[in-house]
Amino acid sequence: MWLEDECKLCLVHSRTSDIVRLGGAALLPKILIYLSQALEKRSRSEVFAESFKAVASMLKSPDPYGDYKKRLAEIGREVAAIVERRLEEAGWDLRLAMRIAAAANIIDSNVLGYRPRKLESAIWDEPAIEERVELPERLYYVIDNEGEAQIDYVVMEALRRNGITPVPVARSEPYEIDVIADSRRGFLATPGNISPIRWIEEGFVLAKGIANAEAYLEWGAGKPALLLFRAKCDVLSRRLGVEKNASIIISGESLRRLLGDN
Repeated sequence: MWLEDECKLCLVHSRTSDIVRLGGAALLPKILIYLSQALEKRSRSEVFAESFKAVASMLKSPDPYGDYKKRLAEIGREVAAIVERRLEEAGWDLRLAMRIAAAANIIDSNVLGYRPRKLESAIWDEPAIEERVELPERLYYVIDNEGEAQIDYVVMEALRRNGITPVPVARSEPYEIDVIADSRRGFLATPGNISPIRWIEEGFVLAKGIANAEAYLEWGAGKPALLLFRAKCDVLSRRLGVEKNASIIISGESLRRLLGDN
């Protein structure tokens, strides 16, 4: 589902920006032809995932943002050390941990009209929407990009210290700057490069980022969830009634009610 036609413009912007940023400007006509056909598909999540595969194929690179993700991980680890100290001082307060996790969704590759801020300052932002949900003893923690994932690992420690067992979940194939499932960290790997939300059939989901939130709108009906992200685009900020780039902590049920169940 596409929330609005503007989301289709975001797809074109994202994939053409990928091509240029990764040194393949000569491939712009080819990717535009591909996108003109892809835009006819109904599933926003599928089109974004499949079109990134197309970009990787055109660039002849299995993981086009691989080097960039390594740099993001380095930055994320530095900030994660600060977060860990702060949470230790706060007695591993779970509300603070959730706020930090949502605020850390500041990094993105190509959202239309989005201007990121530095991770180290953004993590202390308070959410514009903060819905409190009782978390179960075990949940799936769906990871987003490589930089903020370093902070998510600390947030998962906060969950454990509050009696909750998080199971980290990620795609098994590359998608933009997102984490690829790492068996050494106990990840549950879901098929392909589409959002893991599609494959989680039961259990509670705590998911990071707008791609996973939008995938929840497509495949999350009936699945209990808490979604943590920033309203990085005009469509989300307008529909949620918050300032652009505001951090959001919201239940899946509330998100579906506010954004529609197309």
